[in-house]
This record gives sequence, structure tokens and C-alpha cells, in this order.
Amino acid sequence: MSFLNPAAINLNIGGNSAYSVLKNLATMAADLGYVTDKQTFLQTLLLREQNHSTGFGSGVAVPHGKSPAVAKPFVLFARSSTDIDWKAMDEEGVNCWICIGIPEIGGDEQVNVISMLCRKIIHQDFIQQLKTGSAQDVSALLNQTLS
Repeated sequence: MSFLNPAAINLNIGGNSAYSVLKNLATMAADLGYVTDKQTFLQTLLLREQNHSTGFGSGVAVPHGKSPAVAKPFVLFARSSTDIDWKAMDEEGVNCWICIGIPEIGGDEQVNVISMLCRKIIHQDFIQQLKTGSAQDVSALLNQTLS
């Protein structure tokens, strides 16, 4: 199954704060038809960040949420040339985001996807590919990881 297509990748996402990046990710999800209500999904992401930062470290964050606004499970990828303060575990700024949306009614896909990503995110070569790869490279890398 292909989780991510190149249209779900933004290698130059706008935003200079966690809120603005999350808002842009929610807009991406809505524009692609993955969510029925951008504001509801944004609130889901914001609440998740309030509870506990999704910043894994090494410049990568995985904002995610289960929401009634999510029409089908999806993965988005975004990158920025600017580091954003994300209250990450290593206190470094974040410039790569893997955003996961899961419908409120459904299985444990979110947990499985996040655990697969966590096993990869600890590897510097994986992170380097996320930070430097083209949209096609990132799409292939994440689809390979998630399949």
C-alpha cells in the first residue's frame, strides 16, 4: 500500500511557529481531501502538542492525531529551511515533519505507523535522507518504511 504520494509532500512549508506549521499541515490535508474539516483536524494536532511534544529530536517531529475530521488514514511530509522551536526531546529546532491522520473510528493503524517510524527516525542516515531528498526520494523512503 502506498501511504504517501508526492502531492502529500511540501519541501518548503511556510510558518515560523509550531502553530503556523500545524495550520499549514492541516491545510495540506484538507486540500488533498484527507480531512473534511481543516479546523477540527488542526485542533486535534494542537491538543496533541499541548499534551506532549511530538518532536523526536534530530530536527524531526511527527504531529499526529485521531479525529472525526479524517476521512481516511494519511501521511504528509513537510520540510522547512528554518528551524522551528518544537519543544523536542533534544531541545533542537525542528525542520522536518511527518504528519499522520487517522479516522476516529478505526483500528490501531496510527500506533503501528508511529512505531515503524520511530524505529527508523533513530538512524542518522534515514534523517539525512528526509532532510536532503527530493519529493520522490522522500515519498519512496517513507512508503518503503511504512509498507
